[in-house]
Amino acid sequence: MMKYSKWHLKAVICCFFVLLGSHGYAGAAEESKWSFVGFTKYRDALFIDKARLSRPSTGKVLVSARIEPSAKSLFRRNIKREIPQYKNSLKNFKYLVLEMELSCPEHRMRFLKIQFFSATGKVMHSTADPEAPWKPVKSGSLWKDLEGAVCS
Repeated sequence: MMKYSKWHLKAVICCFFVLLGSHGYAGAAEESKWSFVGFTKYRDALFIDKARLSRPSTGKVLVSARIEPSAKSLFRRNIKREIPQYKNSLKNFKYLVLEMELSCPEHRMRFLKIQFFSATGKVMHSTADPEAPWKPVKSGSLWKDLEGAVCS
C-alpha cells in the first residue's frame, strides 16, 4: 500500500470539495441558458444570458444578469425589507433578473429592468426604468468581471 503525506491527502480532499462545490453552478449553466460569471461580495451566484446579449450601438451592450442569493446572504436580508411591499413571502423568493446596459468604453452600467422570481419561476415583482442612472463599474468588483465577459 502506498503511503501519502498528510499534505497530499489534504490537497486531494480540498480539490474534491472545490470540484464538488462548483459542480452545482456548472451543471446549472449547462442545463440552462445562464452562464456562470462569479459570486457577489455576499457569495451570491451571478449568471449572464449570452443568448440575449445585444449591441444596440458602438460600445453599448444589453445583457440579462441573474443573481441567486445564498440562504444567509446579506443581500437577501436587504431584499427582505422590499418583498413585503409586494405582498409575497421571502421564502418563495429565489432569484433576480436584471436587464442591464453597459457602456464599455466609459466603464459604466445601469439597471433598466429588475424582476424578482419565485422558486417556481413566477415573476413576483417587476420594475423598469429606461432612464435609470449610470453607475461606474469599479475595478475589483464582480461587475468588472461581468463587463469583461460581455464587452470583449
